[in-house]
Amino acid sequence: MVNLDNVSIAKYNLSLADRPPIPTPEQDVEHKEIRGRHGSLTKKYAFKDIEYKLTFNFLDDNGFKQAFRTAKLAFFNAKKLSFDDDPGIYYKIKSLVIDDADNDVEEYGQFEVTFTLDPFAYQETSTQTITAATTLNNPGYESEPYIKAYVAGNGNIYVGGQMIAITNINGTIEIDTALMNAYRVENGLITNLNSHMVGNFPVLPHGQTKISFDGAISKLEIDPRWRWI
Repeated sequence: MVNLDNVSIAKYNLSLADRPPIPTPEQDVEHKEIRGRHGSLTKKYAFKDIEYKLTFNFLDDNGFKQAFRTAKLAFFNAKKLSFDDDPGIYYKIKSLVIDDADNDVEEYGQFEVTFTLDPFAYQETSTQTITAATTLNNPGYESEPYIKAYVAGNGNIYVGGQMIAITNINGTIEIDTALMNAYRVENGLITNLNSHMVGNFPVLPHGQTKISFDGAISKLEIDPRWRWI
C-alpha cells in the first residue's frame, strides 16, 4: 500500500492498479573521447531526480468525482511517499502531475500520477545527543546531516577528516548540510549564522565516521539522515 505523509491512500478509497516498481536514480555521467587514448575519460557527477509513475484505482458506492477531488488535494500537499512493504523508508516528493481520470462507470475511476522524487530513498532517523567523541556508522550512501551545537564562545567540530570552526556563539548554532545553511531558530525566529561557521558543510560517507568536538562546545545533537540509492 502507498502512503502519503504516512497516511495510507486507503483513506481516500484508493488502491494501486499494479505492484509498484522499485525506483533507482540515474547518475549524471560524462564520457569524453580523447584521440590516442584507449577508452573514454569518465566523470561522474550528481544523481538525477527520479520520475516515478503509479496508477491508482478507485471503487466506492459514493461515486468517483468527489473522491477524486479530495484525493488530488492529498497528492498535491504531500511531501513524502512511502510503502507499507518497506517500513522506515520514504522518498521526498518534489512535484507531481496527475493525468485525467478514466471514469466510464460512476463508482469506478482510474488515474496515473507521475511523481518527481528526490534521487534518494531516506531512512527515518532520530536525533542523537553526543557529549563525547563517538563513531557513527552510515549503512547507506553519503548523507547530509543536521547538527545542532551548544556553544559558549568558540570551538571546533570534527566529522571524520572534516573540521568546522564555530566562532563567537553563545547559545546554539544549527548546521544543515542539505540546506547549506547555518542558523538558529528561537521563538519562531530564524537568525542567519553562516558568518559564525568556518569550513565546509559536513557529510557522512558510507561506513564509520568519528565525531568529536573541542573548545567551548558542550554537546552536539545530530540527525544523520541516512539515505540510499
